[in-house]
Order: sequence, then C-alpha cells, then structure tokens
Amino acid sequence: MSDPQTMIDRLNAMHTFPGPFLFKVIGENEPTFVSRVVQAAVNAIGGDADVDVETRESGKGKHIAVTLSAQVQSPQMVLDVYELLRAVQGVRFMM
Repeated sequence: MSDPQTMIDRLNAMHTFPGPFLFKVIGENEPTFVSRVVQAAVNAIGGDADVDVETRESGKGKHIAVTLSAQVQSPQMVLDVYELLRAVQGVRFMM
C-alpha cells in the first residue's frame, strides 16, 4: 500500500472535499456482515453520519456486495473508513 500522504494527494486530485464518497465492500454473505460494515463506516465518520446502504448478493448467494455512500470531510476520513473496514471479519475485497 502507498504511504498515507500519497493516498491523500491522490484523493485530493480525484475528489472534492467535503463531499460524497462511495465505499464498496465485498464479503461473506452471513447475517451480521452488512451491519458490521455499516458500523465500521459510522465509527470512522462519526456517530451522526448519514450512510446510505445498498446491497447485492452474488449469483450463488455466498457473497454480498455492500455499497456505502457517505458525506466525508477530508481524504484522511476516507483512509480512516478504509482502515476500519479492513478490520471487519468476512471482508474479501474493497474498492
């Protein structure tokens, strides 16, 4: 992974902050996965965060894709969200 400053520079070049940001997480389709993903994002953004959630199951139902849309204040906040998402049990891939 790139150093944090490089990631911040890239995020600043590609997005306007503050503003909306999409997080995509794919993981095991089990009963509490989506709620754990949402809670991780809310913990990073702040307790009053308004996070829109969309989900889609894989064809065989083994995995689920979770798309989160949230208002973020800075590129550091994006990195903070990803850091907490990485720790969620069952995560297989993030974008």
